[in-house]
Amino acid sequence: MCVVVAVVAAVVGGAGLGTADRGIERRSAVVSGVPVEVVRPDGAAGRLPGVVVAHGLSASMQLMRGFADTLARRGYVVELVDLAGGGASRERLPDLGDGPAADARLDRDLDVAVRHLRAVPGVDGIGLLGHSMGAAAVVRYASAHPEVAATVAISQGTMPFSASGPRDLLLVAGGLEFAGYREGAVQGVRAAYPQGRTGVTYGDAAAGTARRAVIVGGAEHVGVLFQPRTHREVAAWFDRAFGRGGRVSGVGVRPFQRAGSAMLLHLAAVLRFAAVASVLLGRPGGERGARAKVPLVLALGVPVAGVLAAVAVVGVIPRGVLPVGIAGPLGGFFGVVGLLCGAVSWRRGQGSGRSWKRALASAVVLVVLTVVSFAVPAQLGWAHAVPVGPRVWALLPVAVCAMVFFAGIELLCGGYSARAAALIHAWAAAGALAGLGLAAVLGLVSWLVLLVAPLIAGLLVWQGVQAAALRALRAPVWVTALVGGVLLAWPIAVTMPIG
Repeated sequence: MCVVVAVVAAVVGGAGLGTADRGIERRSAVVSGVPVEVVRPDGAAGRLPGVVVAHGLSASMQLMRGFADTLARRGYVVELVDLAGGGASRERLPDLGDGPAADARLDRDLDVAVRHLRAVPGVDGIGLLGHSMGAAAVVRYASAHPEVAATVAISQGTMPFSASGPRDLLLVAGGLEFAGYREGAVQGVRAAYPQGRTGVTYGDAAAGTARRAVIVGGAEHVGVLFQPRTHREVAAWFDRAFGRGGRVSGVGVRPFQRAGSAMLLHLAAVLRFAAVASVLLGRPGGERGARAKVPLVLALGVPVAGVLAAVAVVGVIPRGVLPVGIAGPLGGFFGVVGLLCGAVSWRRGQGSGRSWKRALASAVVLVVLTVVSFAVPAQLGWAHAVPVGPRVWALLPVAVCAMVFFAGIELLCGGYSARAAALIHAWAAAGALAGLGLAAVLGLVSWLVLLVAPLIAGLLVWQGVQAAALRALRAPVWVTALVGGVLLAWPIAVTMPIG
């Protein structure tokens, strides 16, 4: 049944990505060190308004492609940009986006993108759209450049706003975001209209004085980007600002097609893993050897002790020990948990009954398959997934730490039934995630951990399924550690900002 569902998910996901560019055309370039992608209606003629779209911290242009799809199908020329530290950019983002140096760098990258889009033949007028860090950047840039016709800021948080600029400002936040993001949207309106409230448009779009705040219910910090209401509000706002009235609000709104299709391909990879591993590894020969198991109290208690020790240690790991955002502290955290679990639960049991050469060859294939299963759908759907610049070498130490983490968990699970082992694995993984959250709340690690926690949680679940499949095949612990380590480390190395 899992294989059948995997095939269906793969077919539907592949079809979704294969048709995502229907009706639009894309061209990529690197301009003064800034990667950009220009998206426009297929075969469009005449003069069209342009919109530069900027991503947030620990993101890339791929996460924002839904807005390019929506706007291009409505007659806009859209330029997606990878700001310093993100995506395909090889440039460092000073202080991980916090402070005057970071602001100056982001302003410079936005200026490069705006000038490039303005020079594209047929572009008439420029608007800006940004999310989170990118939202604060576009508000700041548009306030200093009154020639920007309209600005959309999504989840920019609290920041200084002027009553006189930028022109025609729409502020959007998710109803499930931290209070500061919701308050920031209202604050932006009230800077010009003190009695302003959400859901009401104030001022005159034709005069450039319009402002509006929208709270999208049921959406958190990333989910707000994929809400149909967000896209309808964005499209209607730019239409009014550029005098393109009379358009149907729902035209071209398919915010989740790319990301949703990519998620289906990820799901297909998870569901087919057991079948592929079984073919590669085969069933081990001989009888299952007796293997000493850690007492249950230790199997459940050691991960807790490991997490607490890791919380204490992570605060002394320099945030800049690796050139990729919080990759160093994250790797160190998982490594400490794994070391403690492995040290307490190390046991020698009978071999799996298969050739080590076959196990090694199978491990290599499974690692490559796991990387491709993450990287290809992500690259096409929601995140830049190809290591560039310092990300390439930062991947190795993070992967080693992640391998230690998963090896420690597998040693704890040794000797237990399939169900009990799955519960121990889930307990340890959930504890690690909770520990990271605690470290962030205590200020021992960057608050960015809280924003990427859903990604880490998804990866831990993904590896939990793979580990259970390998456990059923009595694969060596090192095989499970190798596959899981690369799965966890790859997204961390390629999505965290260079800084």
